[in-house]
Amino acid sequence: MTNLVKIERLEDLRPGDLMFGPIGGLAGVGVGLGELLCDGGFRVGPLDVRHVGIVVEASETRPADREWPTGVITAPRLVQAMPGGAEEIEMRYATHWTPRHAYARPVEDYPSQALDAAAIARLMVEHNVAYSPASYAALAAWHWGIATPKLEAWIGRRQNWPWSGNPVMLPSGQDLDTGLPVEAICSVLADQAWSLTGKEIMVNVPHQCVTPSTLATRLLFGAEHLVQAWGFAAEHPYP
Repeated sequence: MTNLVKIERLEDLRPGDLMFGPIGGLAGVGVGLGELLCDGGFRVGPLDVRHVGIVVEASETRPADREWPTGVITAPRLVQAMPGGAEEIEMRYATHWTPRHAYARPVEDYPSQALDAAAIARLMVEHNVAYSPASYAALAAWHWGIATPKLEAWIGRRQNWPWSGNPVMLPSGQDLDTGLPVEAICSVLADQAWSLTGKEIMVNVPHQCVTPSTLATRLLFGAEHLVQAWGFAAEHPYP
């Protein structure tokens, strides 16, 4: 990955970038147990991938101040799947730029594909894509060999499409013609945001059978042709 562009600060993030990192609180305990059932989770040194999110908005700038020394007026924004459902949040150094985090920017197959992925992620928030603990049991069964068509169909349930008879135009000008997931854990939401644009990140894996571990392994440690920028976060870059 030495020839790839480095993501060195939150200000470097762009729509479509994927965040890999931990998840805290009671939600983190539940997610950790679910991932243990599926594939044991993913850790390399301080990097602790229990959670995945997709950046949907870059930061904007103004004259520098104490909070954002590089002059950020708005922080980047992230869409993530949480136990309460898909949500959009503001990113902060204390919670999204630590040695336990990493970032990857998938290569675009066409102009504005990353913007399309970000727009699809926001649609998942707008249309209340749910988060179901049952997904972990289904993913665990699939991971450990019970990969039946019926199970894959249950994991891959879709919302009705189109809504109100109106097609959804994406930023690139293309129409989204496939329904959003009925429910999605964090890694599925991030993978679906890109795969619904036509990007194949996970090969020979049903779109709904993606765990944080498998997505991190694919993008951070084994598929340089899929990634144009990356970053392994560190401590706060400003004194």
